[in-house]
Amino acid sequence: MKALDSKKNFSIKDKSFFENQPIRFVIYNKDFLIPDLYSSFKGKEFFVNSSKSELKKFSENFNNDYKKSFNKNNIVEIIENILVKHVVGIISLARKAKKVIVGIDEIRFHLKKNKIFFLLQANNLSFKRGEKLSLPIYQKIKINCFTKEELGIAFGKKNIANIGFLKSSFINSIISDSYRLQNLRN
Repeated sequence: MKALDSKKNFSIKDKSFFENQPIRFVIYNKDFLIPDLYSSFKGKEFFVNSSKSELKKFSENFNNDYKKSFNKNNIVEIIENILVKHVVGIISLARKAKKVIVGIDEIRFHLKKNKIFFLLQANNLSFKRGEKLSLPIYQKIKINCFTKEELGIAFGKKNIANIGFLKSSFINSIISDSYRLQNLRN
């Protein structure tokens, strides 16, 4: 990964995949700076740690010669919205492919059989219900950066507190974006 090459130097301090995934920015069409979370654009690229403080510092200090799709006050919100929409969309696809388990009893049953590879829990669930579930053996860090309402969108319901993911190609993208979002919201 590259360090940011600008008047103010920003670099990736921690390259650990799980703890601080970087956010990619691209200078597109020579003068337009955009957040490019999914490597859709070509151009000069910059990487910034996925934390509120690093993104705000980047936004405030980046060269003003470029047009930006964000102002220095809303960059974190924009990136959070992009990540939430992307993860909700992938959860919806995984649900249609029957690769998700919901409901505490069902999740607990599949956890005992080691069939769940990744567990998402809402950050606003009741303590008693959250304590009943342990992490899958494949997951090292608890992810609880989503609200029940955000997770519920993928199912067309008002809220969902816990989602267990079976082994599938959807997991990598969900894990990657969930960790980035967790870094932003903590």
